[in-house]
Amino acid sequence: MILFCPEAHKIALEEADAELTSLSMKIKRQNQKIKKRKIIKDFLKSFPHSFYLMSGKNEDKRIYIAVVLAGGIGDIIRQKSAVLKLIDIFPSVIIDIYNIKSKPFLADVKNIRFFFYDYSIELTRKKYDIIVDYLSLNKVTSGIADLKINNLKNDILKKFATDFEEIKKEYPYCFGPENQYLFQKEAVKNGLNINSVMKLTAGIKDVKENDLVLNYKYQDIAKFGLSKRDKYITFQHGWGNRGYVPRINRWHTKIWETKSWKRLLENIKRKLKYFKVVQVGISSDCFEETDIDLNGKTSFDELCSVIKYSSLHIDTDGGCVHIARALNVKSVVLFGPSNAKYVGYENNINITSGLCSDCFTVIKDWDLKCIRGFDKAVCMDSISPDFVAKVICNQLA
Repeated sequence: MILFCPEAHKIALEEADAELTSLSMKIKRQNQKIKKRKIIKDFLKSFPHSFYLMSGKNEDKRIYIAVVLAGGIGDIIRQKSAVLKLIDIFPSVIIDIYNIKSKPFLADVKNIRFFFYDYSIELTRKKYDIIVDYLSLNKVTSGIADLKINNLKNDILKKFATDFEEIKKEYPYCFGPENQYLFQKEAVKNGLNINSVMKLTAGIKDVKENDLVLNYKYQDIAKFGLSKRDKYITFQHGWGNRGYVPRINRWHTKIWETKSWKRLLENIKRKLKYFKVVQVGISSDCFEETDIDLNGKTSFDELCSVIKYSSLHIDTDGGCVHIARALNVKSVVLFGPSNAKYVGYENNINITSGLCSDCFTVIKDWDLKCIRGFDKAVCMDSISPDFVAKVICNQLA
C-alpha cells in the first residue's frame, strides 16, 4: 500500500533519483577490500578446525560444499533456506559454514560439519567441490551468491554444473550486476525477489519457499507472564542493536522514530483494548505504552516463542520479520530505503511511503544519512502512525 505522493516532492525525488542512478553505476565495494592479515586472523580464530581442514584429505566419494554467509539474522535465515535446498540436491553432502555468528540459527542442520570465521575461506577454497559465497568481493549486491564449482568428479556434480549454466542463460541479469539499486528494480520487473535470487545464483533451480525450523515452546512465553489464551501484538523498534545515533544526531535510515512508535502504540492501546502489547528486540527506546517489555531480555529461542504465539508482529525491515515469516506469523512492515517488492514477503502487509522510498544501494553511510540528499530519511518519517494504526486495527478487528 502506497501513501499519497505530492507532485512537488515527486519532481524533487526524480531529480535525486537520476543522481543516485549515476552514482550507483560507479560504486565498487572498496570498503570490502580484505587485507592478508584479516584472512590470517580469521584462519587462526577458526583453529583447530581450519588446520584440520588444510592438512586433511577429503573422501573421494563425498561432496564437500563451503557456504559463506553474510548479513544479520534476517539474511542468515534466508540463506539457510538455500543451504537446505543444496542438501536436497546433494543428500549426503558435507557442508562447512563460513560465518561463526550463524551457528545458533543453523544448529539443527545435520549436514554441517564446521563453522569458521568468514574470511578464512580465502585460504581453504581449493578444499571444496563447490563454494557458495554470499560475501564475495566480486559482488556488489547483497543476496547474490558467487558460485564456484571446483570439481566434476561424479554425475551429480556434472548435472549441477549443467543446470547452473542453464540458470545463467535464463536469468542473465542476476549475474555480474553493477549495483544494488538498479539490480533490484530489474529483478522485481522480472518477477524475482531476494529469496529466489539467493537460490538461483547458488545454482538452485527450485526457488519455492521451504519451511524453516525454528525452536519455540509454550513454556518460554509463560516465563514472561504470557499464555496461549492471551491476545497480544509484538513489535520491534530498532534494527538489530541500532537505533538513535547521538554522535550525528540522527536515526538510522531504516528506523521509524520513537515519536512515531509512541503515537502508534497510543492508538493501539485505545482501539485494541483486549490486546497486550509486547516489545521485543535487542536494544532500543522503551515505551510506557507497552504491557511487557522484553527488549534485550530474551534468548533467540525465547524470542521465537514469543513471536510464534502473537496475533501480529509490527516492525521495520529487520530480522524479527524473517523470524515471524518462518513461524507463519503475519507482520506489518514499514519500509524505507529497502525495496519492499524485492525484500518483502507477499503474505505480510508491507507499507511504503509514496513520498520517497527504495533507494538502497551499497555506499558509505547509507544507513546513517539519506543518500538522495534529503535532510532526514523522508521515506520513514512520512509514514503516518495513524495510517499504520488503521491498517493494524483492520487486520485484527
